[in-house]
Parts: sequence; structure tokens; C-alpha cells
Amino acid sequence: MDPGSAADDVPPTAGPDSVERHTAHRDAAAADSNRVIAAITDSWDHPRTMVGVSTLLDWAAEHGLDRQALLDGSHIEPALLPDPVALIEARQELAVIRNLVLACDDRPGLGVDVGARYHLTAYGHFGYLLATCGSAREIAELGLHYALLTFAFSTMTAHLRDGDGYVLAFDADDVPSGVRRFAVERDAAATMQIQREVFPGADRVPLRAARFAFPLDRPGDAAAYRRHFGVPVSFDAPRTELVFDAAYLDQVPPMANRHTAKLMTAECERIRTERLHRTGVAARVRALLLDQTSLGLTLETVAERLHYAPRTLRRHLEGEGTTFRAILDEVRRVVAEKLLHDPSVPRYEIARRLGYQDWSSVARARRRWSSRSVTA
Repeated sequence: MDPGSAADDVPPTAGPDSVERHTAHRDAAAADSNRVIAAITDSWDHPRTMVGVSTLLDWAAEHGLDRQALLDGSHIEPALLPDPVALIEARQELAVIRNLVLACDDRPGLGVDVGARYHLTAYGHFGYLLATCGSAREIAELGLHYALLTFAFSTMTAHLRDGDGYVLAFDADDVPSGVRRFAVERDAAATMQIQREVFPGADRVPLRAARFAFPLDRPGDAAAYRRHFGVPVSFDAPRTELVFDAAYLDQVPPMANRHTAKLMTAECERIRTERLHRTGVAARVRALLLDQTSLGLTLETVAERLHYAPRTLRRHLEGEGTTFRAILDEVRRVVAEKLLHDPSVPRYEIARRLGYQDWSSVARARRRWSSRSVTA
């Protein structure tokens, strides 16, 4: 089934009451042996945290690769890598992936080895949500709805299929060809890692087969796949799929907690909405500000450069759930982090670049940013 045609079968937009809603659908869904359970509907081209890249770099460093070389062309500031709230664009992560793939000679199974490092804790609120869901079915429904909070590049579809059971399919046709295999491998391996950590213990995750839609020229290269998935692995298949027993959908995670799941659903919805707002006109404003030598710009100045009337720009930003002041503050923080790690830049120059009159204004802004990071 084409993932793009599954949108009508995806549960309504999830909110705080979605856990109960998904539970109510369970019995009706079980009767339909070919029913799409859920599908990713958001594009992979969305902002994401630094955790995805940091995990890549940690793996690379352990294998003797130069972390800085892997950042070449990504425009990612190394000083921002430990920041838990800083976001990068998907194509910045793709630049790092491309460097890693080239450094490792595009080795088959590379994405599997790296994907195994993406533990449940790497996903923040999203990880807590999955751990507290009431069943594996809810994990599929809510997990794919909030996939924008992950590092996935594949479009995933979860469905029941006669003769197979519960199938989770991965489609990455719109991912650049040079990194496509790695992306699919990493997504499939990370998905399996999540399942095992939500359902800890031997044989708790009844995976029956792993199929990949790309060929494997040398049989010996299959070792990494068999090692991670622990089941028969086939290649050159029609689609990349993980196949589970159908009964797995009704399995209850040991840490299931309806109250915590509701809290995490609300938080994931908030984060998803914020990240969706980083596209469109807001993204154009952000890009223009990042290209300036000084951030002392007004909304009116930015509107003129983007060929909008000030009122029109303000209305567009409000429609995307943000404001010019919020975007300017975010960009100032990113630029400040970069400048503050360069000892050759004096304080007065940092203040000027950020658009402040003096250093005391910078100090106040930093306290505000620090407080926001702690509460995020």
C-alpha cells in the first residue's frame, strides 16, 4: 500500500485525549486484516534536535573518525552540539550523514550499526510517550503521528497484512540517493531498538522477518543485519519492512501509564506544532536574520527586504504560531553561542552583532535563555 494514500486512515490529530481515542479504535481495527493502522504524514524535511547528529558523531569517534571532518559543509556549530533545545534543519543532518557514508566507503549495514545507538532516551518526551502507551498498537499510532519529533527520514506505514501479520514499512524514495540506504537502515534499526527498550526482555518483541528493498552484493555483508535484528533478513525485496506477529499489537508495555501518556501526548503535540511553525514565512525570516552582520533589525526592515507589508508579515507569522520577536530572540541565541566560544571577539562586538546597545543587555538575554533551557 502506498504510504501517501494512507492519510485518510491515520487517526485524527492527536491531543491530550488521544490515548483514550486510540484505545476505542482497537477492537474495530483488529477485525480488518488489511487495515492501515497509522502512517507518517509529515515530511522528513523538518527541524530536529542535535541528538541525532551527536549520536552519529559519538559512534564515528569511537571508530576513529574525525568528528570535525564529519561536520564539514553542515554549518553546524560544534559548540551547540550539547544544547538540548537547539534545532538544526534536516539537510544539515543529511550533510553529516553524507560525510559519514563517504568516510566509511558506503559500507552495507553502516546505518544498522549506527541506528542501534538510538536509545529510547534519545527522543525526550517522545520516548516517554512510547514507554507509557497502553499497547503496541498505540505505540504505532502515536509514534507515527509524532514522527516529526524523531530523526527519521523514511516515510513509515503500519498495517495488518494477510499472511504476514503486523507490518511496519519504510519508504525513502524522496531521500537523496547517496544517503538513502543509510537512512533506511538507521530508521529500521532505531525502530527495532525502541521496540526492545519499550518491551525489555528476551522474546518480548515477536519480530519474524526483516526485508530490505536494496540488493546486497556480498553475502558476508549481511552479518550486521542479522546481528541486530536477530531474524531472517532478505534483500532486494519489493519494500523495506519489519514483520511482527499480529498479536504483538495488543501487547501492553510494562511501563504503561495512562496519566503519564496523556501528559506526554500533550507535550509532544506542543513540540510538533512549534516545529511545524519553523517552515514557511517564519523560515524565511529566520534565514534572513542569520545572514546579517548585526541583528538590530526591526520587523519593518525585515518586511521590506522580504517584500511584505509589515502588517502582512505580522499576520503570516501569527498564522504560523510565532512572532517576529520570538524568531529574533531565537536567532540571537544561536549567534551568541557561536560568538561566545570565540575568545578573539570582544564583548562590545558581540553586543553589536546581536543588536544590543551594551554588554548588560547581552547578559540579561543570556539569563533568560538559560532559564528557558532549564524549563524546556
